[in-house]
Amino acid sequence: MKTLNEIVEKYSSKEYKQNYNIGGGLDTSKFASNRHEDAKQDDGKLTLGEATRMFTRATKLTIKEVKEVLHYAVPCMEYHHAGLLPKAYGGGMKKTYFLNSKQICDVAKKWNTYRDELMTLKNYNKNEDEKERNLKIRKFEFLKKYAKKHERIKTHPKYFYQTKQEMMGEYGWFDSSNKHYKLTEYFSGWSFDNEADYNKFLKIK
Repeated sequence: MKTLNEIVEKYSSKEYKQNYNIGGGLDTSKFASNRHEDAKQDDGKLTLGEATRMFTRATKLTIKEVKEVLHYAVPCMEYHHAGLLPKAYGGGMKKTYFLNSKQICDVAKKWNTYRDELMTLKNYNKNEDEKERNLKIRKFEFLKKYAKKHERIKTHPKYFYQTKQEMMGEYGWFDSSNKHYKLTEYFSGWSFDNEADYNKFLKIK
């Protein structure tokens, strides 16, 4: 397909099957589920890889950009198991994702809308991440100037901003937040000399 309109024209007339009624066992000749093989043979469905290549040709965008739009536009894609994952990735069976003809047409018709929405969302998340980084910097600068750092103390001072809560177990230190063991608890963080500075720190936003 050379254009988005051609994609719409081709897939608007294609029907696809719901294959939930097919047994979920393995195909007798391949290491793949019966549903996977049925979806592969369905003329009204494309794998995510096939759809990505088709939309890449039509939009002239990169594979990465196209995949991002497809995942945004179709967040809950149909998938079926086929093939083995390497042990380094946890083992088990791989997943193959599919888009049906209705989804393909919808994405092609609203491509620019989906892409604009995705860019807006990414910019928003980027700005939020930047705000979070700036907040952490401001807090750290305040702590360095007005507070004293403590590492693994058994009892913390009154005006104390806690960063860690730990215990020493058989295999080393571990986070003890919301845990109840008969082990000594240690605290890390920053202490303030007075309530005024402590409250100023808590109000940093």
